[in-house]
Amino acid sequence: MRYWLVMPAAGSGSRFGPGVRKQYAPLEGRTVIEWALAPFLGDRRCAQLVVALARDDADWKKVAARLAASGASAVTTVEGGERRSDSVRRALESLAASASPSDWVLVHDAARPCLDPADLGRLLDRLGTHPVGGLLATRVSDTLKRAARIG
Repeated sequence: MRYWLVMPAAGSGSRFGPGVRKQYAPLEGRTVIEWALAPFLGDRRCAQLVVALARDDADWKKVAARLAASGASAVTTVEGGERRSDSVRRALESLAASASPSDWVLVHDAARPCLDPADLGRLLDRLGTHPVGGLLATRVSDTLKRAARIG
């Protein structure tokens, strides 16, 4: 089974706060987007990763340089759109000449860094025999809340 990854990364992260887009926030020695890409970069079934970036994204070059230095060659970019759905569409259009009708395309958000490779493997194993597709989800076990003494 072969698949392609589309990663929307054109969002501004406005709910995250000013200063840095969420996908470029530092997390344990890497950026969030590097953690989000990692399970796919390590998977031989992934033919190519297409990252949809904002037109004014100045941070991707640093990430791309680190990825290239680590040997990751299957990452390409497209200009994202105004909405997430526009970014996904543009990335899908970029795959039209390369992907085969029997290939799968996975969409994974750049601001979701905690994908367990074992979960990805289970999803792919099930997709291999499914006629329509699948959705990877995990039950929420806890709610995280921020508390302060005042308010």
